[in-house]
Amino acid sequence: MALAIIAPWVAGIAAGATSHGMVASFGAYLLGVSFPRLPPSGRAPLLFASAIAISLFATLGASVSLGSGLFFAGAVIAALAQCLGELKGGYLRLPIALGALAYFLSVGQVPAGGITAYGLSFLAGTLWAGIFVSLAIPTATSPPESGRLALAADPGQRRFAAGMVAVSLAGSGLASLIPGTHPCWLPAAGLRVMKPTRQQTLYRMRARGLGTTLGAAAGGLILGLSPVPWLHAALVGSLVFAMLMIGAKKYAPWSFCLTAIALAFNLQADGSVLAITANRVLLTIGGIALAALILPLLAGTAASARKA
Repeated sequence: MALAIIAPWVAGIAAGATSHGMVASFGAYLLGVSFPRLPPSGRAPLLFASAIAISLFATLGASVSLGSGLFFAGAVIAALAQCLGELKGGYLRLPIALGALAYFLSVGQVPAGGITAYGLSFLAGTLWAGIFVSLAIPTATSPPESGRLALAADPGQRRFAAGMVAVSLAGSGLASLIPGTHPCWLPAAGLRVMKPTRQQTLYRMRARGLGTTLGAAAGGLILGLSPVPWLHAALVGSLVFAMLMIGAKKYAPWSFCLTAIALAFNLQADGSVLAITANRVLLTIGGIALAALILPLLAGTAASARKA
C-alpha cells in the first residue's frame, strides 16, 4: 500500500512532472488511509464514490482564492459534510472527513496546467489507490458504528453542526489574515478534533493534540527536503508505511503520521525549514484552541445529545 501510494509521485519525478505526481500521490494517500476495513460486498461502488467525493473537495479547494466569498462558502460545505459524516458514521465517515481536509489543504496548491490538471491528477491518484485498497484492506467482520441523522429533531446534533461551521468559518477567517505556507491548516486542524459531544472532543484534543503538533513539526521538516524530490517522496512513503502498520486505534501516533504526511504534500513551500515548521505548529495549536472555544456548545455525552 505504501509503495502504491507514492508510485505516482515517483513516476512524476522520473517523467519531469513532479508536481502532478505529488498531487496524484496526495489523492492516493487520502483514499488509502480512509478504510481500516471494507464491507464484505459493495466495495467497488464504495471506493468509487469515496474517490469522487475526495477529489471533488480537493478540486473545489484548488478552485477558490483564500479569503474570497467562495472560499468561505466551501469552508461551510466542508464543515457540514464532515458533520453529517460524523453523525451518520459508517464506512463513509472517514473518507468525508479526509475530503474536508483535502479542501483546505488544496487552497493555493495549483500546479502548472491549472485547476483541471490538479483535479484530474488528484482523481487519478484516488482511483489508482482504490485498486490496492480493494486488494489489501481486510473485510470487516461487523459493520462500523453508525448513527441516525435527526438535525430537525435533535438540538444536540444542531449544536454540533453549528459548532463545526463556527470553527470552520473562524479558522478560515484567521487563515485569510495569516502569512506563511498552508494557512488553511488552521481550520483543518480545528475540524479534525471536533466530535458530536464534549467528552469525545476532549478525548480527541488530548489524544491528537501532541501527535498533531509533533506531526506538524515533522511535516515542516520533511517539506524542507522538497528540493531533493526522491528523498522527499521516500520519507513520505516511509511514514505512510508506519501509519498503516500502527493503525487508527493507536490514535496519537497515527495522528502524528497523518499530520506529517498531509503537510509534506505542498506545492508552494517557501521560506526556511524552521520558519515553515514553526508556522505549522502554531497553526495546529490555533486550530485546536478554536475547537476548545466551541466545547460549551456541544452536548455533554451522547445520551444527553439524544435527550436534549
